[in-house]
Amino acid sequence: MENSLAVNITGSVGSNISVTCSYPETYQNNSKFFCQMSSSFALEDLQCVHITQQETRSEQGRLVLLDDTSAHVLTANISGLAPEDSGRYWCGVDIAQLPDFTSEIWITVTK
Repeated sequence: MENSLAVNITGSVGSNISVTCSYPETYQNNSKFFCQMSSSFALEDLQCVHITQQETRSEQGRLVLLDDTSAHVLTANISGLAPEDSGRYWCGVDIAQLPDFTSEIWITVTK
């Protein structure tokens, strides 16, 4: 399955942003994730928030992850942006025995 093109989002320090990722209808019941890559780009350094099949909301710190299964959209809301929020992110769907369906996001936090 082909992945979406990268999305670039800019926000200022202290502001809130929303990142939306669409996914195919066939995956509406799959678990979803939103991950921030570290500067080392090592897989073991991924910081992820997951949303399981039974959930429609997951929260970790300043990040709230919402899954609208009827619209097939995963939304990550990040509040109180900080400079360390800048970087590369992935959102996607966990797919058993196949490559995950993912979208790449670059977030830039300005002063």
